Amino acid sequence: MTRVVVLLLALAVPIALAQAPPATQAPPASPPDQQPSLNDDKESIEAAKKWLALLDGGKAGAAWDVASKQMQSKVKRDVFIAEVRGVRKPLGKLASRTPIKFARAHDLPGAPSGDYTIIEFEAQYAKGKRLSEQVIWTIEEGDVWRVAGYFYR
Repeated sequence: MTRVVVLLLALAVPIALAQAPPATQAPPASPPDQQPSLNDDKESIEAAKKWLALLDGGKAGAAWDVASKQMQSKVKRDVFIAEVRGVRKPLGKLASRTPIKFARAHDLPGAPSGDYTIIEFEAQYAKGKRLSEQVIWTIEEGDVWRVAGYFYR
């Protein structure tokens, strides 16, 4: 399957810092055996599910509307909506979504240095299709966690 990628820099779904580790405490990328487990950041996982629910519900425009200026300068609203609709429509309705990987990093390819939380999900759709999704969180202006990227294949 061809990997299709949509990079959304700083897509905003706020999470209070009380629910996530402070920026000064996020470690740089660690070897896989030292990465946090899925249980280490339940709030980030739940917030990612809520953000993905916007896409599942056909509300890509609403997801884009809360994006940061940085993201909006890189991905036009109509392009984002069309891309999400084009990928989601043939899949049918979401049947299940399960988090399968969780990691933290300080540097990611093509992104500025910062504190990132990366969550990978396996999604199963009504028409039998599967989608691997990755939601990346970062701390943005105002010390708020926001979606920094969305990748799928």
